[in-house]
Amino acid sequence: MSRHQNFQQSNQNGFMANNIQQPLPVNQPSYRQNFIQCRGQTQEKKTSEQPVKQMSQPQSNLTETKPSPIIKIAEKSQITTPNNFGKKKNHLQLQKVVTRMEKNNDDSTFNKIDNHQKIIQKIQSNRYYIDDIITAFQDETFNFSKLFRDNFANSFNFIPTLKQVQFQQVEDKEIQEKKIKLEPYPQNLKFKKTVIFDLDETLVHCNEEETMSSQIVLPITFPTGEKVNAGINIRPFAQKMIKLLSDVCEVMIFTASHECYANEVINYLDSEKRVKRRIFRDSCVTDENSHYYIKNLEVIDRDQKDIVIVDNASYSFVHHLDNGIPIISFYDDKLDNQLIKLYRFLINKVLPQDDVRPFLKEYFKLDQIDQFQTIIEAVEKMYCIE
Repeated sequence: MSRHQNFQQSNQNGFMANNIQQPLPVNQPSYRQNFIQCRGQTQEKKTSEQPVKQMSQPQSNLTETKPSPIIKIAEKSQITTPNNFGKKKNHLQLQKVVTRMEKNNDDSTFNKIDNHQKIIQKIQSNRYYIDDIITAFQDETFNFSKLFRDNFANSFNFIPTLKQVQFQQVEDKEIQEKKIKLEPYPQNLKFKKTVIFDLDETLVHCNEEETMSSQIVLPITFPTGEKVNAGINIRPFAQKMIKLLSDVCEVMIFTASHECYANEVINYLDSEKRVKRRIFRDSCVTDENSHYYIKNLEVIDRDQKDIVIVDNASYSFVHHLDNGIPIISFYDDKLDNQLIKLYRFLINKVLPQDDVRPFLKEYFKLDQIDQFQTIIEAVEKMYCIE
């Protein structure tokens, strides 16, 4: 059985950390029961309605809860099987696209050539996330192709859905009570900015089974006093990135996982205590049934123009799309290099901005994702592949 099939089977057994839980079989081992207890989620029966699309996002029940594959998605939801999108558009055809785009321009020939070169340069500039998304839809043999297609599909499916969900209104008084008070940025900090990382599948992955091979094993003590060993894989460059970024800006971790689990993992990740703050589930916004946990940046005592949040589930920052940076999910790939790409993107493009929001809004265009009927159309129109 493949790893993907294993994950799907785990999900059917109610073990994955979905927002809508399936009942646990009575013969489940205590390892899983403890995960459920730590997660503290209500369990609901699976609905009879099947989803338009199944999405695989392996999660441990210790970890952050994210939208469930059994949620019914609107009819415009699309399966991300590669089609002619990639077969028609090689580099030469992209040049033809640029030429067609410029035919309607009345500027001088010199300006047309200049614009042509700039657009070609933009396509070839190895843009963080975007060029990999384009490649993933063009070439299904690309190493991370499925991860990128699934990542974009989840954004396409869930951002419009969660925009329509009625979340509990957070009173100003409650926000002020939860406000994380911070000292002003140190004067010697190069960038007066705050970079917030999600934990699970962004910096680490917690394995679903005790028997699965893990990079490290951490003892987790539950509120009941019971203990379990959690197998953790650390994303390549995660620890180094925390160290490097904390030298030039403020670093935080915001997770919807329970503290008993998250603290142990962060203690290992950040042994030098460079992470300024750890933010947990109680700072999330939830709907009335607690199916969804959306990260609320308003609890952070910083101007939102200076906040960046990195999350493998972009719908987790659906209320702050202009502050968000998506990243593909990490499970166990030792050759994963996404954090290296992200670091360069942050240092060279994002952190130097006076206000990160206009730049990120224009770059990722996540606020436009609900304007399109298909995933292919969204990729083509949002990222200038026409």
